[in-house]
Amino acid sequence: MKLRLILLVAVVFAHHSFGGMVSYLRFEENTGTTAHDETGLMDGDMLGIWGGSEGWSTDVPVSTIPQTGEANTSSIRFGGGSEYIDMSNYNDLLLGYSFTIEMFIKPDENAAQYGASIFGFGSDYSDKLFFSISISSGQSYFTSQFMDTQVYFLAEEIRFNEWQHVALVKEQGEYSVYLDGQLLHNEGLSSALDGPYEFYGDPTIGTRTIGTFRGWIDEFRISDTALTPDQFLGAYGIPEPGTIGLLLLGIPVLGFARRRLRNPKP
Repeated sequence: MKLRLILLVAVVFAHHSFGGMVSYLRFEENTGTTAHDETGLMDGDMLGIWGGSEGWSTDVPVSTIPQTGEANTSSIRFGGGSEYIDMSNYNDLLLGYSFTIEMFIKPDENAAQYGASIFGFGSDYSDKLFFSISISSGQSYFTSQFMDTQVYFLAEEIRFNEWQHVALVKEQGEYSVYLDGQLLHNEGLSSALDGPYEFYGDPTIGTRTIGTFRGWIDEFRISDTALTPDQFLGAYGIPEPGTIGLLLLGIPVLGFARRRLRNPKP
């Protein structure tokens, strides 16, 4: 009985754990010009993010991050000019064929009108992985780049002046984009665009950046596997504690029922 209980608890929590964290910039410093990476892989230098309403902000999507339970008190406000966070250093960023890049964003109303780069990774001044909001003929789009090819799709669900969680999930042969845990788009990738995605360290050129965005960005995390929505920072779809409790309470009942079936009364 105890073994069965332990196994079920392990299955439940293993299902809702998340893959290995490669990089995580939380923007909790609220002072200075460096955004620290919790993994130590690539701290970000905040360049041009000063003046007016730009820079550190106490406007945050949630006060506690659902997936981790950590307090959240600060974000970064971008004005949409030349401001960006440079994460280029000597460390290599090796993502391979499957990864997840997620963050919370609060775009300005004019973010899509003028184009808003959320992040860009590349080499020799050429982006190999890029993600942005854009607008065409009055319609909002998410635009991404894989290797040397741009892809884009209509994203009417984007909300301006509101926080929302965005995740780019790359699996072998395909990619998906989620907004607040809901799948917006899924598309296959040819072998030429599939990877591996490897960004080697070079601090002399800005090849790993967040921005230039128009609005707020918070909790920027990269994982080394294709996560599911319940594993995102927003933890979409995790069962309520009471649901897990009911599952656990059902274990001895199920076990007792099996014994009754195997040993019926004469």
